[in-house]
Amino acid sequence: MTRAARSALRGCAALAMLALGASGAAQASAPVPSPQALYLPADLSNVCEANPQALQQAIDRHWHGAFGPNNSLDQWTQLVRTFSCDLSGSRDLGWHRVPLRAYESAIRYPLTWTETETVNGRVRRQIKTYYSAAQLPPKIDFWVSGRIDEIRYDKRLRRLDARFFAPRPAPGTRGSGASSGGSTDSECVATTLQFRQQNGLWLLSGIEPTIAPRC
Repeated sequence: MTRAARSALRGCAALAMLALGASGAAQASAPVPSPQALYLPADLSNVCEANPQALQQAIDRHWHGAFGPNNSLDQWTQLVRTFSCDLSGSRDLGWHRVPLRAYESAIRYPLTWTETETVNGRVRRQIKTYYSAAQLPPKIDFWVSGRIDEIRYDKRLRRLDARFFAPRPAPGTRGSGASSGGSTDSECVATTLQFRQQNGLWLLSGIEPTIAPRC
């Protein structure tokens, strides 16, 4: 092999090592993907009974501090408890109806109301958008309990979602039925509440009641 050929080979090897080093550095500096959903442990899943600081820390830790130092998660917890718990904020009211108009000061407009249903195995979603309190129907209710099934955070929209499931009827008993907000033996009933910040405060920005064939 001539001296020129050996020199060319050494040059190619050096370029390859540089490329590998750059690729490794890029991979090391790539941001860690944000987890899509938080499934709370049993001791934190009931917002009425859980230690509020532990719940807030679990949410903030799961998304690697994406909410920032002034995350107002304590205010978010208080708002969710207002919907889900008794006046003391420490007792779960169970699966119950919440009149939306009683909480107009906690709404961030535009407010979306999304209804999801499964017909012949196909999921259909209908979205209504309300731009002010004047557009809300005279009677508009949603159902929640103190137990949160999952929490999701959309970093792009800066939106925090919490999903509440209706309790399943005990084996051998008859469910209360979807018409009253409960679940039957063959259905899974849930409500997802969506929250976005306005002037540093978390407010209700969306409601999605869901009836699915199974959980």
